[in-house]
Amino acid sequence: MSRRMTLLALAVASVTLTVPGPAAARSVPPPPDASPVMDPKRTVDYWTKSKQSEADAPEHTSGGAERRLTVPEGSRLTPDGDANGYGRMPRPYSAAAASRITGRLFFVDADGGRRSCSGSVVRSAGGLLVATAAHCVYGVSRQTGQGTWSSNIAFVPAYDGHGQSANETAPYGVWGARRAWKPQPFTGAQPWNWDSVYDLALVEVGRSGGATLQDTVGAFTPMRNQGGDYTITSLGYPSDLPYDGTRQLWCLGRTTVAPGYAQPAGQTAGRLHTVNCHLFGGNSGGPWLDRSSGMLVGVLSSGAENASPDGYTVANPLGPGSYGALVRQADPGGVYDSLSVKGAGSARRLTATVRMRGLMAAARVPVTFGLPRGVRPAPGTPCAVVRRKVTCTIAVVAPGRPERVSIPIRGAAARARFTVSVAATFLDPDPRDNTHAFSTAPGR
Repeated sequence: MSRRMTLLALAVASVTLTVPGPAAARSVPPPPDASPVMDPKRTVDYWTKSKQSEADAPEHTSGGAERRLTVPEGSRLTPDGDANGYGRMPRPYSAAAASRITGRLFFVDADGGRRSCSGSVVRSAGGLLVATAAHCVYGVSRQTGQGTWSSNIAFVPAYDGHGQSANETAPYGVWGARRAWKPQPFTGAQPWNWDSVYDLALVEVGRSGGATLQDTVGAFTPMRNQGGDYTITSLGYPSDLPYDGTRQLWCLGRTTVAPGYAQPAGQTAGRLHTVNCHLFGGNSGGPWLDRSSGMLVGVLSSGAENASPDGYTVANPLGPGSYGALVRQADPGGVYDSLSVKGAGSARRLTATVRMRGLMAAARVPVTFGLPRGVRPAPGTPCAVVRRKVTCTIAVVAPGRPERVSIPIRGAAARARFTVSVAATFLDPDPRDNTHAFSTAPGR
């Protein structure tokens, strides 16, 4: 996370996203790696208030006193933000949902150091999942050269290092981890594995007095996406100088696409890149939220090296092959990414209604109408036309909120037959409802 990414990797303007077809979308990624089962109570006992205050960011992300990164003044978007793009979240952090859901992640790294990252609660059937960066839960020991899971992983939602008591510092308590998952290809090796599309992890915490973490503080709705252009709010606990990890900070950014190292074969999805919020150790794993919906679109992963004259930050999007593979193992009782579609129409217009069932939203969902011979879209249709297929894109389909898209047509006879479809991922428990055949209503 303290390295400069190559110019090739930052050629964001040259990257074009493509939408995978149904066959590619349903390909099943390799199962993730799981940590050994941990003892949540032991971890809670370990992380006393004094140990929390002593925890540092991962050592190789520390820039020290020479840190000089700044966002050019004309590019700063965060109201009252500092030179690096960050502003302070209002205290107490328990007063706002986003601050309650976001917290500081403490852990003991592969070499025994007490470290910290950031994380956030994500909607799940079990109500116990925290999303963070893979390098916060797994790393390579400098002493042995072996990949090792972090130990004593604990999540403190709404952490406030300026609290005068343990209850103020950790208003919702300390939640010890039971298990963690990372993508199988993430090895923790430097330099490029840290900048890969696999730097994403899920942590399952234990219950507290019978209550779940999600019931206690709430959770962000994860949004399936493949990177792209968003206006985002990032949250977290930077701890490199000039910060010390005691405050929850936020930054307003605009993202573009950055390609990912170790990109899976045939995958064109990139990562979320912004120059408005500079990278600082301790902020890894923090949530990036879509400004318009408040949903989680990415998890902070990496950025510019400390010596760079101008910084940037990169987050990994929640794709089906990364986040989807993790959540399938971490929350097997949950229903995710279950899209369905129904079509209806007349001789002049076709309409598709798209629904999402489950715990996840989906961004930029392509909806494809199949037209019979002799039928064509009317001029001015704001959708892509390839032969007899018209594809429109819905910006976001959220659980419980049906979305509709329609196209004007010409040349349709009464009871003409059409199809409409949306792509299914391997997470969809019933892909049969991803395609619907229908007829135009007679006399209309």
